Amino acid sequence: MAFRQQSVGISGVEYNTNEHDPRISQDIKDDNVDHHEMEGLRSFAQDTTLHGARFLFADNACRRLLWTLATISCLTYCGYQVFTCLMQFNKRPFNTKITTHLSTDSSELLFPAVTLCNLNGMNTRRYKQLVSQFYSEERIERKIKDISLMLSRSNEILSEEFKQRNPEYFRRPKKANYTNEAQGAVGHQIEEMLLPSTSQFNSCSIDGMQCSANNFTGYLTPMFGKCFTFNSAKGADNPPLQATLAGENSGLKLRLNIERESYVANPLRPFVGLAILIHDQKSFPSVEDFGIKIQPGVSTLIAIKRRKIINLKEPYATNCTDRTLDVFNSDKHSNYTKAACLMKCRNDHTIKACGCSPAKFKAKSSVPICAPNDTILCVYRSQEEFGASAEKNKCEKDCPEPCYHTKYKTSFSYSGLQREPLIEHLMSLLNDTDEKLSVNRAIYEPLLNMTKSEKEKYIDDNIISLDIYFEDLSFDIIEQTPLYETWALIGNLGGTFGLFLGMSCLTILEFLDFVFRKIFYLLRGQRKARTVNAEY
Repeated sequence: MAFRQQSVGISGVEYNTNEHDPRISQDIKDDNVDHHEMEGLRSFAQDTTLHGARFLFADNACRRLLWTLATISCLTYCGYQVFTCLMQFNKRPFNTKITTHLSTDSSELLFPAVTLCNLNGMNTRRYKQLVSQFYSEERIERKIKDISLMLSRSNEILSEEFKQRNPEYFRRPKKANYTNEAQGAVGHQIEEMLLPSTSQFNSCSIDGMQCSANNFTGYLTPMFGKCFTFNSAKGADNPPLQATLAGENSGLKLRLNIERESYVANPLRPFVGLAILIHDQKSFPSVEDFGIKIQPGVSTLIAIKRRKIINLKEPYATNCTDRTLDVFNSDKHSNYTKAACLMKCRNDHTIKACGCSPAKFKAKSSVPICAPNDTILCVYRSQEEFGASAEKNKCEKDCPEPCYHTKYKTSFSYSGLQREPLIEHLMSLLNDTDEKLSVNRAIYEPLLNMTKSEKEKYIDDNIISLDIYFEDLSFDIIEQTPLYETWALIGNLGGTFGLFLGMSCLTILEFLDFVFRKIFYLLRGQRKARTVNAEY
């Protein structure tokens, strides 16, 4: 049988092949496939979209060197930019954006809660009234002096004579309610602190409407005794008040009597006046730590502006939290605050140091309530030491800022008081026999026997005028926003690689495709080599 021959020429050399020979045809096909799959780096550089890559294999040596240096320089700079961008991204920087919103809806601008405490924790006038049926006048005066000794942390209170004379100061109560009732009974009362009102004189008003002691909620503090919060919004029937007007003629106006002559001598805290705190209804009023002190004999005006603060969560530096904190023996303060968290840490430190807990804090049933001597001799000292302790530093880390909270910016101004109108008001009540005009004669009756100068001194020493109002009907939102997010990182890197190397995501895919094809070819070549060896 005859076969038709075909001549194939490659590089000037002729080979005779038989197109009917299946083995020869298959070898030619395999050679063509292998030739296609064995793409070299030079060939890839000619096809890739990476700018300048095709010149790395130029025929001219100087040109190759120039383009190699240029490509390496661009790659080095891009690598530096990648490192810089990643380091900056890892820092998680953020912007603080402040925007001012005008309140068009009264529900948007709530009037804050206002907490006030008399700087004197025990009213000696009330104390005498409460214990007069149990002790003689001389014994009562002795007990008041003993209380002053405790407040001054005198060494005399450690004597057995003092303990025998005042056993109640060393007895730990079994229930917090007992301590609260006893401490609250001898503290200053808001109905007595407010000056008596008439149709022409309001000692408490909000936006021109009369208010009274019923609009205040009492709670206890170890340092100031009984404190009172206006507009606490405690209970469903007592919603928070809305601000409808701005300016000095609106807002809360209080006229108060601090009863300076009923103060207990306290050489460690020889202060006279009120501590006040303006805060959100759901935040615990940390008056002992952040209260503002105001003095009698002057008119204090406080302009406020509401601020809503929005912080960022982890991984940003603020690392804010939305958690709740159940710390106090009260159901009206539910929001987490950094201050409340630190107070819990401080109370835990107090429990370790003193073996008891102040009555206002929730504690395990096994932890007793602190007695008065515990509070004076141990609690105060442990709280002072807490500030310099290692626990404080740990608590600072464990107590992040809340993600959402409200604060009030305050601006103060002062003016003198007109004594004559106040003296006339009080004297008219004392001289009036109308039973409808109620006045606590135990407080104000000494005015009847005073001279004019003594009455003026009484006003200067006891009366406080306090006005709190919104400076305008707008509120600020202070919000942290990410400065360098993931898409910004991708955009920066993409811009750098695109500008210096002309790269895109598809360029990266080209390199990956080339690498995978190379790996595939090497693996297939090894498999074919093993097959050939097995045949021979």
